[in-house]
Amino acid sequence: MPLLKRKPVIYHPLPSLSAVLQPLPSTSLTSDPSSSSGQVETPLPNDGKDEEEQLDKLLSVFRGEMNGVTKDNIGPSGKGKKSQKLTNGKHANEGDISINGDQSNGNGNGLENKPLWKSSDKECWYLPETGEIFTDYESFCNRRAFYAQPLFQCEVSGKSSLSFYTALQSEQKEVRQLHSRFPRQLKKAVLSAVQFQIEGKLDTLADKIFERFHDRFFDQEKVFVDVDGDKYLARIVKTFPPRSLATTSSLSNPTKPILHPYATDLTLPLEEVNEKDDPSKYFYNVRLIEEGYPEGIAAEYASANGQSNGPYDEEEEDGKGEKWMGSTMEVQCDKISRDRINFSRAMLKRFIRDCVVRDPAVYSPWLVKPSVAARYGLPTEMSEEIRQGIQRYKEKQMDKRKREREERLGITHEEEDDKPKSKKQKKDEEKKLKDEEKLKDKEARDREKEKEREEEERRKKKALKYPAEDLLVEWSEEKDSPAGRIQVRPIPKKTLPFGDQFEKLLMTWSFLNVMGNPLGLSPFTLDEFEQSLYHTDPTVLLTEIHSVLLNALTANLAAGHDPVKPLSNYGKEGEPDNDTDYWEGRKGATTETLTPIVSPLAESWKTRELSFKDGRKGWESSLIGCLWEKATLEILPNYLDNILHLTFEDKPAPTRPTWSTAPKGSTTGSIAGLIPSKPEKRYPTLHHSHKLDIIDFLIELVGQTEALREFMEESTLNLTEVRKDQVEIKRELRRVQAEKEALEPKEKPKEEGEDGDISMEVKGELGGSPDRSMNGHTNMNGNGHVGNGNLDRDELEDSASIQEDGLSDVESDHKDLSAIGASRRKAMKEKALEREAEENLRNKKLLKEREELRIKKLEGKQIAIEKKRLIDEEEIINLKIRHLEYDFRRWIYTLRSKPLGNDRFGNKFWWLDGLGSSPLFLENKLNVGTGRIYLQGVDIEEEIILRNSTMLIVEEELTEEYVEERRNNEEGERLKAGEWAVYETFDEIKELMNWLNPRGIRENQLLKQLRMWSSEIEQSMKKRRSLAGLDKEIILDSDEPRRTRPTRKVNQDEEKEGFLSWKNKRAVV
Repeated sequence: MPLLKRKPVIYHPLPSLSAVLQPLPSTSLTSDPSSSSGQVETPLPNDGKDEEEQLDKLLSVFRGEMNGVTKDNIGPSGKGKKSQKLTNGKHANEGDISINGDQSNGNGNGLENKPLWKSSDKECWYLPETGEIFTDYESFCNRRAFYAQPLFQCEVSGKSSLSFYTALQSEQKEVRQLHSRFPRQLKKAVLSAVQFQIEGKLDTLADKIFERFHDRFFDQEKVFVDVDGDKYLARIVKTFPPRSLATTSSLSNPTKPILHPYATDLTLPLEEVNEKDDPSKYFYNVRLIEEGYPEGIAAEYASANGQSNGPYDEEEEDGKGEKWMGSTMEVQCDKISRDRINFSRAMLKRFIRDCVVRDPAVYSPWLVKPSVAARYGLPTEMSEEIRQGIQRYKEKQMDKRKREREERLGITHEEEDDKPKSKKQKKDEEKKLKDEEKLKDKEARDREKEKEREEEERRKKKALKYPAEDLLVEWSEEKDSPAGRIQVRPIPKKTLPFGDQFEKLLMTWSFLNVMGNPLGLSPFTLDEFEQSLYHTDPTVLLTEIHSVLLNALTANLAAGHDPVKPLSNYGKEGEPDNDTDYWEGRKGATTETLTPIVSPLAESWKTRELSFKDGRKGWESSLIGCLWEKATLEILPNYLDNILHLTFEDKPAPTRPTWSTAPKGSTTGSIAGLIPSKPEKRYPTLHHSHKLDIIDFLIELVGQTEALREFMEESTLNLTEVRKDQVEIKRELRRVQAEKEALEPKEKPKEEGEDGDISMEVKGELGGSPDRSMNGHTNMNGNGHVGNGNLDRDELEDSASIQEDGLSDVESDHKDLSAIGASRRKAMKEKALEREAEENLRNKKLLKEREELRIKKLEGKQIAIEKKRLIDEEEIINLKIRHLEYDFRRWIYTLRSKPLGNDRFGNKFWWLDGLGSSPLFLENKLNVGTGRIYLQGVDIEEEIILRNSTMLIVEEELTEEYVEERRNNEEGERLKAGEWAVYETFDEIKELMNWLNPRGIRENQLLKQLRMWSSEIEQSMKKRRSLAGLDKEIILDSDEPRRTRPTRKVNQDEEKEGFLSWKNKRAVV
C-alpha cells in the first residue's frame, strides 16, 4: 500500500455495528414476574475480529445480506433524494432479500423469519480504494481531500510526491509488471521455500533463496544459452536430473521426475543441499527460439508495461508469437542463465514482499497470502512437525536472550543437584562451553570494532572542515575569546509598533516603496508611514497611498483586463461567500442601512480617476466603493464597520441630513439613530490598525494588476543587464590590474645584480674607495686608477724608483748607463700611453652609463604617470562595481523578498533599505528606509529541518534538548517563532558581528553581507536617529565650534522633512 512519510497509511477506523443497527424488541419466552412486559431487546451482533471481517459485516448490512435485519425504513431521505446503500455498484433496492438471504415472497414464517435488528438507514460513504466507511459527509470529504494531496509514496517503485490514488495505481502497475516478468515456473518453488520460514530480515531470506535457485532451472523456462561466447534466447524443453534422483522418481512416479527436491528446504545448509542435489549434474535440453511475430512482441510489450488484466495475469501459452528454430542442444547450468530483468536479488525480494505477510510478534514465521497459496496449491495450515520446530526455535532464541541478559547482569546459577552426568551430557556441556567462548570472543571483537568505529567518528568530528554546519560549531573559550568573539548574542529590542501586526506594517511599507515607480509614489521612511497611520488629522502620505492604489485598480479595468480579486479567492468556484445578512454594526445598523449610500459609490469608483491636480479629491468615496465591491467578511472582517464609520457619525440624527449625497426622502438616519457624514472627515479617526488592514487589502488587489506584472518583467530584464555589466566591468578590472602588475615587475635575486647593479657602479665610481677598481679588486699594477691625483702619484713613485735604479747602475756599471736610461724612458712612455688609452675608454663607459641612468629616470617618471592613471581608473571601476551592486540589490529584491542571512539557529536578519523603486542613494543623497536591522524568530518547521539536515551530516542524533540548551546559553533573550525584534544602533551591529562565528556556513554568509553593506547600514542608522532626534550629539563637518551654523541649518532642514511635509514627486500630473 502507499506510504506516508515512509510509513504505512493509518486508515480511518471502521464504524461499529451499533452505529448502523438498532435492536428490535422481541417477546421473551420466559416469564419474569418482576417485569411488566415480556419484551426484551435482542443484543447486537459482535463486531469483526479484524478490519477485514468488520468490513465484510458492514457491507453485508448495507447490501441487505445479513440475516435478521429488517428493511422497512428503506426510502427517500429527508433532503428529497433517494437514499442509497453501499452495494459495490448496485443499489440496495435491486431485489428484496429476506433475513435468510433468499428472495422475499411476502410470506412470513412466523418467529423463524422475524427480524431481530433494524437498520438505522443512516447515510454512509464508502471509499472503495481503501475500504473505509464514514458515517458523516464531512469526514468523508476531508479524507478524500487528504488522499488527493501529493504526500504519498509508491512502496514498490519509490516514487514520491504522489496522491494516494496515483501511488496506488503506480503500485498496481508495478505489481502487474513484477508478476508478468518473474519466471512463472519459479513462483511455486520460491513460495514453497518461503512458507513458514522464520527469518528476521526479508533481505536475508531473499539472499538464501537466490543462492538456492540461481543455478537451478525448470521446464519451459526462457533462458540465455552460451554458444561459443555468444548468448542466444532459448527455452528449456526437458530437464534431466541426476541418476540418483531419477531412480527415486521412477519408484514414486515414473512419469514425472523430481526436480530440485532439497532446494525448497531452507533448514538445510546450502553445502548439504548441493551435496545431495548438485545443480551442476543436471542436464537441460534447450531449443533456440526467435521472437519474430508482431503479436508475440506486442503481447510481451503490454505485459512488461503493466497492461495485463490482473495482478497475477500471465501468459498461459508463452509460445504465442514465437518462431521455434530447429537447433536443439543439451547443456548444463554453467552454460545457461536467466535474464536479469526477470530474475535478480531485487526482483526476487519484491516478489516475496508482495506475496507474503508476517505477524508483528517476535519470531513469527513468514506466511504466503491465502489467495496466493490457493492459486499455487500451497498448504496454509502448519503441520505439527513444523509447529513444533518453530516452537523449539522460539524457545532456543528466548533462552539465548535470557542467558545473555543474565551474563550482562552477572547472574549465576548454582547446581541444584550433584548427580553424576552422562557422557552425552558432558559432551553437550563441552560443546555449549565452546560455543559460549566463541560467542564471547565474537562479542569482544565486535565491541572492539565498535569502539574503533566510535573513535574514528570522533576523530572525523574533530577534523571538521570549515565552514561547517553551524549547529556543529560550538563556542570555545580558547579559540573564540582571543579572536574577540562573544558567547551571548546582543539583546535586540522587542518593543515594536502595531504589536502582532508589525510584520504586516513592514511588508506593506516594503511593497509601497519597492513598487513606487509603477504606482507613481515617492519613497518614504518606515517611521513616516507609522506616524501617518497614528495621526488623527489628514496627511498627504496616506492620501497619496490610497489614491495611487485605487488609480492602479481603475487603470487596470480601463485597459480591458479582467477584474482582480483577492488571492484567497483564487481556485474557488463561483462567487466567494460573504454572509453580510447577519452583520450588525453600531446602534443596530445593517447592510440595508449602508446600501442606499454605498451602492452608487460602488459603481462610480471604477471609472473615477483621482487626479493629483485636484488634490485627490473624493478618494475616500472611491475607497468605500472599492471595499463594498471587493471585500468580504472572511478576508477583511471589519470592512463593514469601517464603511459604517466613514459614512455615519456617532451622534444623534439632526433635523436634516448633513451629507448632500444622501438620497432624498431617506429615513435611514432616523431608523438607525445615525446621521450620514462626509467620509473625508471620518477617515482620519479610523483606528490605525484598521487603516493598515485596508491598505494591505488594496495591496493584495493591486499586486495582480498588469502594470505591476510588467514592472516585474522589466525588473527581470534590468537584473539581466546588471549581471552582464558586472561581467564586463570585472573583466575591465582584471585588465587594469594586469597592467599595474606589468609596471611593477618582481625584484630580481641578489646574485643577478652583482655585476650589473647600476647603483653599485655609480657608487663605486663617484663615492667609493680610490683603492678599489670597478670590479672591486685592489689596483696592484696601475690599471684602473681613478682620478688625476692617483695618476700623478704613480708617476712620482715611478720617477723616484728610476732615480734609485740609475744611481745603483752608475756605481755598478758606468759603461751601460746611457743604454739603460734610454730603455727606461722608452718603457715609461709606452706605459703612460697605455694608461691614457685605458682612462679614455673608462670615461666613455662612465658617460654612457650616466646617459642610460638619465634615460631610465625619464622612463621612471613615465611609469609613475602611467601607474597613477591606472590607479585612478581602478578607483573609477570599483565605484562602478559598487553602483552595480546597488542596482543588483534593487532588482533582485524586487522579484522576491529575501533576508540578509540566517544565524546558527535559523533566525532571519532583514535589512529592507535600497530595494526596488527606493534606491540607496536618491538625488545623490542617502535614502533612508528603515534605518534598522530586523530579526525574526525561526519557525518550528525550519528548526526541525535544520536539526535533521545536521543529523544527516554527522550520522548521529542531534537531540532537541541539545539545541535548546545551546539556544538558552547563546541567544540570551530568545524570540518566539515568527516574533520580531530590532537593532537600532551600529554598535549593536558590531556586537552582533562579534557574536557571529565565521566557521559556520550560515553565519559566514551573514557576516559577509554585513561587512559588505556595513558603511551603508551605519550611515542609514545614524541619519535615521538624527532625523528622529534620538541622538543628542550632532556630528559636525568642522572642528571649530563657532562655525557650526551652516551644519545646524542643514540639520534643521532635514528635521522638517517629516511625514507632514512629505511630497509625492513621482505623482502623474
